[in-house]
Amino acid sequence: MMGTMLLTGCASNETGSAPDETKAEEQPESQEAEQSEEQVEQQEDSGFTYEGEDVTLNFMFITGGENEFYNETLPEMVNEQFPGITIEVEELPSDNFKSTVQMKFASGEGPDIFEWWPNKQAEPLVEAGYCLELSDLKCIGDFREDMTGAFSFDGKNYAVPLGSSFLTTWYNKSLFEEAGITEVPMNWEEFLACCDALKEKGITPIVMGDKDAYVIQFGTYMMGASCIYNDNPDFDSQLYTGETKFTDDGWRETVEKYQYLYDNGYVMEDTLGLSHDQARQAFIDGRAAMTFDGSFGWEALMANGAAEFERGIFMLPSNENGEELVYNLTPAEGIFAGANEGREEAIKAVLNYWFTEGTPLFEAWAASNDNIPVHKSLSDEREMIQEYMQRYDGLSTIYNLNNAWPSGVSDELTSKFQEVIAGDANAEDVINAMQLKFEQVK
Repeated sequence: MMGTMLLTGCASNETGSAPDETKAEEQPESQEAEQSEEQVEQQEDSGFTYEGEDVTLNFMFITGGENEFYNETLPEMVNEQFPGITIEVEELPSDNFKSTVQMKFASGEGPDIFEWWPNKQAEPLVEAGYCLELSDLKCIGDFREDMTGAFSFDGKNYAVPLGSSFLTTWYNKSLFEEAGITEVPMNWEEFLACCDALKEKGITPIVMGDKDAYVIQFGTYMMGASCIYNDNPDFDSQLYTGETKFTDDGWRETVEKYQYLYDNGYVMEDTLGLSHDQARQAFIDGRAAMTFDGSFGWEALMANGAAEFERGIFMLPSNENGEELVYNLTPAEGIFAGANEGREEAIKAVLNYWFTEGTPLFEAWAASNDNIPVHKSLSDEREMIQEYMQRYDGLSTIYNLNNAWPSGVSDELTSKFQEVIAGDANAEDVINAMQLKFEQVK
């Protein structure tokens, strides 16, 4: 179970629950009938009802760890609770999810419910009027305000936060031990020493699936955390006033350091020929000691592969010796709703049922969610996650960097860095392209 529910005084199953089988056998038939009627009344009084016309709601999500919940559990449980509502699921990989959703909305056929990113990534959809305001959902107040705030614009809420997450370096403890590495690196010099120690033992230090350009964000955002925000936590807000630029030293250092890993043979060869899934498979098969990914990759990266080994996670450090490390901790995606006329009642019925503590659907979601819980009744019981948070406790954090950028800038970063990997561009080309795109779309 990814998020473990804590017992609280107000927790209850608002849909009602079947009596214990043993007790049911002991009760007279009339009493059973009486209790059955009471259960029906409780369910009807619970607030989880839908009395509108039969409707099919389209739900779009990004391929990831919650596939079974989204594809099977969600549609089944919604239809059990609301026979008049059918959930039609559409699953897309991350690399073309964004453009597909945007095109659907532009053509007037946007999804009814969909996953999306917070802050600046969501702002264009909200401003275009594509998103349904969700401030009146009863369950919104049960989530941490710092997380719901990431999905709020002009004081109005537009999504239910799925959790928080962090970008991180997954590593193979057995291969680290084989190379004589006893502690995780806490600065850039120590990280390079780890890579050198692994290479000396004939072990590939890092595998990445750069054929899927979006994964380039994992390493560069971790690099940027210390290179940029250690010196200037206000870098992103100052982009909009012209006080800072992507061509400043912080971003130049970020890209140059990330390029260094490729130029020096620390990353598995033919990385542009590997997909994200293939890179994850190579890691769990023991073919490389590390991969840059996220807490959201838990299910895939904890799966059994060709090699058996204990996993660990650490923040990729770009800080120089003596400088403080800044680590990544960010709101994960949220569940948004399309402002599709005539469907508001059905959409809100589904979301209230999904995200209200105590419902069977809430419990199923909490058990399958790879994100770090931000619902006030849930906590994360994964030992590796707890150790990670304790290790960096007290240090500064930064969100996923593209949360502060208008759409399109991250695409310039990733596509241009693919050219760097291929030997057709350099760090200067990357940051110039990012700045140009930012000026075009800000």
